[in-house]
Amino acid sequence: MGIIKDSIYKIANKQFLPLFKSQTIFPYYHIVRNDKVSHIKHLYAYKNEVQFRADLDFLLQHYTPITTLDAIREEVSNSFLLSFDDGLEEVYSVVFPILKEKNLKAVFFLNPDFIDNHHSLYKHDISVIITHLKALDFKIEKLNGIAALLNFEFKDKADFLSKIKNIPFKDKHKIVPVLDYLNIDIKNYLSTQKPYLSKVQVQEMIDYGMFFGGHTMSHPPLHQLSHEEKKAEIINSIDWVKREFNLSYSVFAFPFSDKNISRKLLNELFEYDPAILLFGNSGLKKDIDARIVQRFSLENPFKKIHKVIVTENLYKIFNKMIGKYQIKR
Repeated sequence: MGIIKDSIYKIANKQFLPLFKSQTIFPYYHIVRNDKVSHIKHLYAYKNEVQFRADLDFLLQHYTPITTLDAIREEVSNSFLLSFDDGLEEVYSVVFPILKEKNLKAVFFLNPDFIDNHHSLYKHDISVIITHLKALDFKIEKLNGIAALLNFEFKDKADFLSKIKNIPFKDKHKIVPVLDYLNIDIKNYLSTQKPYLSKVQVQEMIDYGMFFGGHTMSHPPLHQLSHEEKKAEIINSIDWVKREFNLSYSVFAFPFSDKNISRKLLNELFEYDPAILLFGNSGLKKDIDARIVQRFSLENPFKKIHKVIVTENLYKIFNKMIGKYQIKR
């Protein structure tokens, strides 16, 4: 959350909730897990199973679950639909059993390059590297060696971490020499830890009635790509999911952010499939087309769900007041 949202969060009260229930909300997560895992722990915090169950209990108490993709287009009052990005294994081993227990459906967005654990997301590799460095107490000679490989200078540990976390997508190949330098066998990590879903797991979830869509092939920050590169990453991921699992519908979630997605690209996606559903993460805002669903995160384990929902709604009012409720493309 930004400064304004953080300020609103402090005053957000559960008593405000009844004022904001005549709407459909789309909360999202990436992972639910009881312990910290190397490929995620230095990227963002996430909820454990108890916290996730509490979120679901709250949502079921105050909202009606959406069970079909068609219902998304219908403005059903006081409803919700969960979604999960990145195709992490925990959505099968932890989330899926809980959703079945509570008779809930959800949408899961996949990066095909990582399914079956043949390759890894470069941001996840960076987190594994930082985990390794932390175990070495961030020895300065190791930091200097990595900085030399990546051709950057740093002032202190915080500056080093900021720079390695923000390696551009186009330079992701530079991570490989760093892994080698630290003797990190990422292939072994993938084969033993299996951080991503397998096709078999995805098929089981689909057979139960869960929904799946694309999330780009390799999870790049789209603003770092050309128009044609963006389009290929998006459409190829949707096509892969539909082809591999014999799905008739097209759904897609933008990785990182949808803020810089152009009207031209959106129109081309609507031409690709007029019935497509696109998921962003701009909160409670109105987009240029009803086929674009805007979500907000419930992932932060230090934020209470009722305060997050109230905050998103108060922030919506604030955006209306300053003319930023309608997303401009």
